[in-house]
Amino acid sequence: MFKLNKNINKIEEKNEFLALLKKVKEFKKNNPDKKVLSLGVGDVSKPIIMPVIKAMQKAVEELSNAKTFKGYGDSSGYEFLKKAILDNEYKKCSFTTDEIYISGGVKTDICSILELFDINSKIYITNPVYPIYKNGSLCLNRNCTSVKLKEQDGFIPKVPSTKYDIIYLCSPNNPIGIAYDYTTLKEWVDYAKKNNAVILYDNAYYSFINSPSVPKSIYEIKDADKVAIEFRSFSKSLSFSGVRCSYYIIPNKIKKGINDIWKKRTINRFNGPDYIAQRGAEATFLSESQKEINENIKEYLNNTKKLKECFKSLGFTVYGGEDSPYLFVKIKENIKSWDAFDLFLNKLNIIITPGIIFGSEGDKFFRVSGLASKEVILEAIERIKKEYER
Repeated sequence: MFKLNKNINKIEEKNEFLALLKKVKEFKKNNPDKKVLSLGVGDVSKPIIMPVIKAMQKAVEELSNAKTFKGYGDSSGYEFLKKAILDNEYKKCSFTTDEIYISGGVKTDICSILELFDINSKIYITNPVYPIYKNGSLCLNRNCTSVKLKEQDGFIPKVPSTKYDIIYLCSPNNPIGIAYDYTTLKEWVDYAKKNNAVILYDNAYYSFINSPSVPKSIYEIKDADKVAIEFRSFSKSLSFSGVRCSYYIIPNKIKKGINDIWKKRTINRFNGPDYIAQRGAEATFLSESQKEINENIKEYLNNTKKLKECFKSLGFTVYGGEDSPYLFVKIKENIKSWDAFDLFLNKLNIIITPGIIFGSEGDKFFRVSGLASKEVILEAIERIKKEYER
């Protein structure tokens, strides 16, 4: 009799995102008259901007004509998009298009990349952490070591004294909302060099970075191109959460022949994201697109700033928000994060994300997002103040 991957059951037993969705669905069903505001989901509320829509519409028209039709593209992405990314995002780096891969979302990429490494590699993740790092590792029959982050350290991960082969870092961080500065990232790059390790750098929220002390790419750190694979997404900046397009860099300097190995895997496991999405992503770098994208990012960050000011004025301890659309809010009452979720949903009709979803160290916190519309944010603030100012 064949055997199943038992590790997948470990995920299902602990998949608290499903529990959240179930609670919200039941509440809406039982309270159809209630207006529920969502500060919990990490999805954007702005539509795709018109320059990008026009580029995608043009791509659709090309597919309708035999002379311009595109079938299967390169499994690692079209050259036009790779070149646009390198020319606009990595001007100071010496990467080639051979080192960049276009894909269908960081959530997939950040897990699939483990196929590049030996199955017995020691993997480092933090607690709290974006759940996919651990759950994706389980799906691929890998085991992670979860290291607790301390609130007194501002949830900044400290380099360990023990050796790891693979390190997951997320900056700007989801769920905590903080971003790592040059000093912190240099320590991790130095650690990876010393221990012959690879950093898997989840940089999906790079477009929200404003602080001069925070690098927009880990490759701003000297020698990071020898130890780090960086992942980025169009989901938040371009509102591509429903379209799916992302990219990542595997520098040749990490190991001789590394891209030859990965290309073998990619050719056999992936046909590349669709042509329409890639043309839309390319249009991101048009000057008129950049102007609108920056305005959208500014509004999201302003939403987050207003939420942070609200919570702090009510006596909450709050992390994040400067370089990220997320806040990690410490619960005032002596309750766990699921209790806080129930309180917000039932009394305020607001959806938040319980911190326990991101690990045991998050159980005294909840995450809120500034990615909703300005109107939703302002109404949520009004409800929160009414409840906690009493």
